[in-house]
Parts: sequence; structure tokens; C-alpha cells
Amino acid sequence: MKHRHALFVAFHVPPEASSSGVLRTLKYIRYLDELGWRVTVVCPDVEAYAITDSALESQFPRSCRVVRTRFLNTKRHLSLFRRYPALLAVPDAWVGWLPWGVAAGARTFASDPFDLVYSTSPHATAHLIAWRIAKRTRRPWVADFRDPWFEDDPEPGAPSGPVFRGIDRWLERRVIESCQAVVTSTTSLRDTLRARYRREAPEKFTAIFNGYDEADFASLPVETRSDTDLVVLHAGIVNGEFRDPRPLFVAVRRCADEGLIAIDRLRIRFLGGGSFGESTEVTAAVRQLGLDRIVEFLPRVPYAESLRELAGADVLLLLQSSPDTTGLVPAKLYEYLRAQKPVVALVQSGATGEILGMVRGGWTADPDDANALHAVMAEVFARWRAGTLRDEKADLSLLRRFDRKALTAELALLFDRLHAGRTNE
Repeated sequence: MKHRHALFVAFHVPPEASSSGVLRTLKYIRYLDELGWRVTVVCPDVEAYAITDSALESQFPRSCRVVRTRFLNTKRHLSLFRRYPALLAVPDAWVGWLPWGVAAGARTFASDPFDLVYSTSPHATAHLIAWRIAKRTRRPWVADFRDPWFEDDPEPGAPSGPVFRGIDRWLERRVIESCQAVVTSTTSLRDTLRARYRREAPEKFTAIFNGYDEADFASLPVETRSDTDLVVLHAGIVNGEFRDPRPLFVAVRRCADEGLIAIDRLRIRFLGGGSFGESTEVTAAVRQLGLDRIVEFLPRVPYAESLRELAGADVLLLLQSSPDTTGLVPAKLYEYLRAQKPVVALVQSGATGEILGMVRGGWTADPDDANALHAVMAEVFARWRAGTLRDEKADLSLLRRFDRKALTAELALLFDRLHAGRTNE
């Protein structure tokens, strides 16, 4: 089969490992190869990445070519006494990657013409690079929004205020209007963009969820533990804004005081929790509640090892609660569910709860509702004591729609349609 050729523009590409978004791009590349599309991906040099996992690179198919380019990061290279010109960080601090990214796309087209351009954000600079490349090569362009662009609050120290928000809104509009298709990771974000850009045809916007890769789980060993403790595990960064574990600690303490759980039979583990987990706010809360012997914050581990940790836990903890995240679904949720362990999600009502309800994989509780969270944890402890906790695992027959291979087939169909439309012009 003669493969068609897609040019990807993406910041988060293996060995980058700080963002779950790297898996969305990697799995697309991996399975597009089986669906008639080979990929060349333009990304910055490895020096751009703060956290890496070289093992992920082994999943690139042989047909994939990775083009790494030079870059400038506004905060890293252009700041003086931690200050930098605000206009040089719009739409993000990686805008200095743009000239090298565009040049790499042009060189690729000259030596190995591609049929389609695909870009994914964050970071939004990837869309600006793809915009220039698609315009120059007259190729159809698919813009993938893993997270909102305009709705995102600026990072600390980044440009803010009405002027810069206006620039961001204008750039988002130009991207939406210039590309041939918009893909989002949730139906909520798809619907938000449809409503904002009513002049664009509704069918221009497509939601393709994040998911899990069955191949990653098929090779997992069966985890066995010698202890009989209840292990609750959270994988990934925690923070004080929308991934705060302290409401859980309060609920656990209350359950222990009521005799619903023996504290010495419980372990709460945070894998790769980051600096907030080690902060005085968190450590003081843990100590004050008398949980310092059961709560542990562990360093980040490579992706494959993190999956083994999921398999070895009894309950998987999800933290994501703020008004601006109700329409988002953390990518780790799908891996939690595929690990066949019950999930306790501290979230406000929204997209994450809808997914959990769809596949029947656990419980949700608003962390601002202390009684609701207490009730959930009380049920978890009761089910554990009764030996029925595993009955809350997700229904695999319902979960299969989130297999990365099936999701990539949706993207391939979109690519095929755009390619056919261009060749028929």
C-alpha cells in the first residue's frame, strides 16, 4: 500500500515526558502508519524538554521521520532578572520556535512533499507554524486543540490583560478560520468553539477523545502484593489550584475517626506529584491530620513503570476541580479505567463525571462538598472490607471506544476525506 504523507507540527514529542499530550501525538503517529499515512513530525530540539523518557521513542514506526529544530524560549533565553518583553511571549513563550519550525516544514516539502498538515496545541505556537506551512504549500490543515487556547489563564509572569487577551483571541480566530478541520479532545471544547465561530460550518469541528493504548496494557505483568493494605494511588502533578489533595486527607481522617477504616491499613501514594506535594502547605496538613505515616510522595517514574504502579494499586485517585476544567477530561483517566481499578475522581460536575458514568468505573465527588466526599470514601472503605471493591472497575466493552487504535482510525478518516477533497479539486 502506498502511504500518503502527513506533516505533524507538535511541541510534545518523545522523548518529552512532562505532558500527557505527548501520548496523543505518539499514538496517532504509531497507528496512522497502519492506516495508510506516514508522518514527518517537526518539533524542537530535545534541549527544550525539562523531563524526558527515551523509552517512548521506541514506539515510533519505521516510516516516521522526526525533524528537530533550533528554538528560542522567551523566558529561558530573553529574560533579564526574570523579566522579558511581553510581546515576545505571545501566544506563548515558545513563539521563538516559529521561524525554525516553518523553515523545517518548507525543507521537508521540497525534499519529500506531504499531502496534509496537522498541528496540535498546547503550545499554540505549533498552530502558527502550521498556518504558515499550510499557506505556503497549499495543503489542507488540521488543527488539534488538546486544551482550550483563549480560555486558558496566562502562566505566572506571562503577558496578561485585555490587550494580550485580544491578541490571543485574534490569533485563535485566524487559526480556526484558516484551517480545514478542527479537532478537540472533548465534546465540550468542540461545542465551545462551534458556538464561538458560528460562521464556520459545524462539521468543521470534530471531537476525538484521548484514550489508552491496549498494546501498553497487554504486556503488563499481573501485579501481586504481599501486604493486605488498601493502596490509593495518584499519578501525576498535584497543585493548589485544581489538583489539591487536601480535601481527600480531611475525608480520610473523618472516616478513620468514625471507625470506618483503620489508618494503619491504608496507604495513599502520589507518584510524580511535583513541588506542591512537598510544600509546607501539604506537609503541614498531612502532619496536622495525623496522616504522615500513610501519605507518601514519590518521584516521577518512566511511563511503562507508571502503568505497572497503576496495576498494583487498589483505587486510583483523580484530581481536577475548578470551574474552568469542568469541560476537560484528564488524559490519565482513560489509563486509570483500562487498569481495571476503581477510580475516585475529585471533580466538579462535568465531562470527567460523564465519562465515568458512561463506563461505570468508580465514583465522583466535588472536593468542596465535604459530606459528599466523606460518603464516597466511606463507601470505598466498606467495599474494600467486604471484598467487592473490584466490582467497580470499568466495563471493558464500553471502554473499547477509547482505544487509541480506534481513535486514530477516526483521525485517519478525516485525513482521507481532506486529501480526497483536495485531489478532486
